[in-house]
Amino acid sequence: MKDFRVGYLYSLAPIHCGGEGDLGNILEIAREVHTDFPYVPGSSLRGGLRHEVAQMDQNIADVLFGKELDSSGQMGVHQVWFGDARLLWVPMRTMAHRSGDIFTWVSCHTLLRDHAILAGCPTPVFPSHPVGTQPGRYEIADAQIQVSALDDHQKQAINLAGSWPSALSGSVQSTWQNNRLILPDSDFQVLMEHSLWTQIRNKIQEDDNGAGTAGSAEVFWTDVCIPRDTILYYSWGYNLLNNQTFTEDHHDHLLKILTGLIQVGGQANVGRGWAHSWVANSASPVATPETTVNKEVNDV
Repeated sequence: MKDFRVGYLYSLAPIHCGGEGDLGNILEIAREVHTDFPYVPGSSLRGGLRHEVAQMDQNIADVLFGKELDSSGQMGVHQVWFGDARLLWVPMRTMAHRSGDIFTWVSCHTLLRDHAILAGCPTPVFPSHPVGTQPGRYEIADAQIQVSALDDHQKQAINLAGSWPSALSGSVQSTWQNNRLILPDSDFQVLMEHSLWTQIRNKIQEDDNGAGTAGSAEVFWTDVCIPRDTILYYSWGYNLLNNQTFTEDHHDHLLKILTGLIQVGGQANVGRGWAHSWVANSASPVATPETTVNKEVNDV
């Protein structure tokens, strides 16, 4: 049995998934080859989820993600898969001439189109100029742009699939609904040069004994991260085996992790990578028709 689902991440802290080609003391971030946008590789997402499930029950983690490679060279087959988590809405502080400083989320045509295809939403069609929920003139970084209003079809096309989680359904959801800005791809690409989270850190260079000395030099480097308050989306689903090892209990354990706080990427020791996760479809792949009906009634 195979199925295809959509999940979301709302970053509560900067996310850093290391990329190749670090430049000197700049710790680069994983980027998509075709867009150069930052993203969370599916392997990082899967690894973090497996760790969380294993903390609850190692046997369930082995059934869902497959047993890890053992000394005999044997490993299990996974029954749940996860794709890359891609950017969808990036937070940005802007200035609008009528309302002063505002906090808004920014996206672009390509990201919204790809999400719509994946989530089964209407495919959005946008003009070649910026549009948003609050029309007017904006100042972003060093640029000034004139934003037109979204029409009803476009508003429907950029909605998320499913329902927001209760933890975010209050002020976060209402602020997001009222403050969204959509740019052409080329403009969004330029904007990304200013919107990533960066921090300069330093470390005392240790001697051979692992201790700093009076003459030790400080080494500085710059972290590049996906900023907090970013909304990402990812594909996931089940690919169940025919040996009947999967039960609803396995799904329930995974769902507890997928609908709460998870940590992805590196630098967890300094609080990086925390995100709130939720999914658009929480139905069990082995649920009976009666169970599905009862769940839908309870949800209503």
